[in-house]
Amino acid sequence: MNHYRRQLLLTATPAAVYEALTTSEGLRGWWTQTCDIATGLGKSTFRFNNTYKVMQVEYLEPEREVRWQCVEAHLEAPGVKKTDEWIGTQIVFKLSPDGGGKTQLDLQHLGLTPALECFELCQGGWNHFLASLQSFVETGKGTPLVPDNPCQAGADSAESPKVATDRIERSIHIEAPRSKVWRALSNAEAYGKWFGANLTGKSFTPGHRVQGPITIPGYEHIMFDVVIERIEPEHLMSYRWHPYPVDPAIDYSKEERTLVTFTLKDAEGGTLLTVTESGFDKVSPDRRLEAFRMNTNGWEAQLRNIDRYATSQGQNAAQAHS
Repeated sequence: MNHYRRQLLLTATPAAVYEALTTSEGLRGWWTQTCDIATGLGKSTFRFNNTYKVMQVEYLEPEREVRWQCVEAHLEAPGVKKTDEWIGTQIVFKLSPDGGGKTQLDLQHLGLTPALECFELCQGGWNHFLASLQSFVETGKGTPLVPDNPCQAGADSAESPKVATDRIERSIHIEAPRSKVWRALSNAEAYGKWFGANLTGKSFTPGHRVQGPITIPGYEHIMFDVVIERIEPEHLMSYRWHPYPVDPAIDYSKEERTLVTFTLKDAEGGTLLTVTESGFDKVSPDRRLEAFRMNTNGWEAQLRNIDRYATSQGQNAAQAHS
């Protein structure tokens, strides 16, 4: 059966990841700030707006495995009629050391399959919060759900928190020097090669609009269309665009563009690249959720693309000088 599964390589020790999965401070740092966390093999409750999950902690092996069974659930989302599909599903986090203080995380949500009505929504949610977990254990800052009233964070309250759907944030550790990663971002032709757009002869300059046809199979009818905002060499680049503009019948110019920002930091053995996209709350309500979900998945794939591109460029340069 095709259960939801994700594997991540985290630049953090198994002890740090285990703590993020088992303590109030950890879970509130990356998943939701409105939760009641069990001590040991008890029940933990997690609230997401009018949605909630109650997890029975079934198994704990320090620095190795955390296993939950969902015993109560209510999902409230537009178009979803079956509100309790999580009940009976099992969530398993397996950790293994990967050398150099890194951890291989293998998450399986057993029972969360494409046959469920909520699958796509929950898949997007897991993708978002796993990236938040990665950011939390690697930088100390995640992107958890936050309550309307900051005073309620971490409190046992029935008040509805606000789901953080205005902003996507993803990070990746690239085993290449910052200069290589920066060139892959700031050189328009190089950007197009890993992103999937024909930007031959184009350049990124603050205040200028850059356009070129998308070359990703199935999306060739879309134009890569951005307005460059800021360029700070080897540190930051940002632009504005219309997220997921796939319907040729829609005039996207009537919407405000979201802001995409790339930031680079030196990290052990390479570069930490973070991309954020914000402003989804200003996207047309009838397509906001889909645009947020599709771009959430899209940025995860694109970070893997730039990782491969920047790493291969570094290897090619080394071979040329050998």
